[in-house]
Amino acid sequence: MSGPDFVMCPLVDENIEPIDCIENSDAIDGIIKKETIPERFKKKPNWKEICKKCKWHGY
Repeated sequence: MSGPDFVMCPLVDENIEPIDCIENSDAIDGIIKKETIPERFKKKPNWKEICKKCKWHGY
């Protein structure tokens, strides 16, 4: 069984590749540095909370 080809990211309101989602989640959770998140995902003022509450967080 494999996961989806794309996931809807509420940070950019578009489908992104799962690896981008995983990296964002890992950065929010402190596994990797937040600086690794591309700027396009950090445009919304409460982007960290949006990511934490997303159904794909921790996917």
